[in-house]
Amino acid sequence: MRAGVFAFVLGGAAVVAACDIEGGDPVQHALRDASAARQAAALKTTEEEQAAAARRAASAPVAPAEGDELSRLIAARRQAVADTRALLAATTDPALKGQLSGDLKAEEGRLRALETRAAAQ
Repeated sequence: MRAGVFAFVLGGAAVVAACDIEGGDPVQHALRDASAARQAAALKTTEEEQAAAARRAASAPVAPAEGDELSRLIAARRQAVADTRALLAATTDPALKGQLSGDLKAEEGRLRALETRAAAQ
């Protein structure tokens, strides 16, 4: 009888030990869960951006001839301006909006200078 009780207790202890019972600090668990949620959101955002980039690349005009470096540079700058405008429209962070607005104005100025230079050639 004692051997049966001992085997039962030992088997119960083994089952409990095999279970993944989360113990510890509940704050640490909440932080880990929040971190996992942020990582999942970042991954989803990255996948959406890659899909959007693939759609833009598929619908982009054919690149200029190899010898026409200035035209390729202007096309790349136009794409950068379009990407910045899309990001500016999508963001809600005021600090990022301010930075993107400044970057957009500077890039548009450089683009106008390049287009002027290309027209002069």
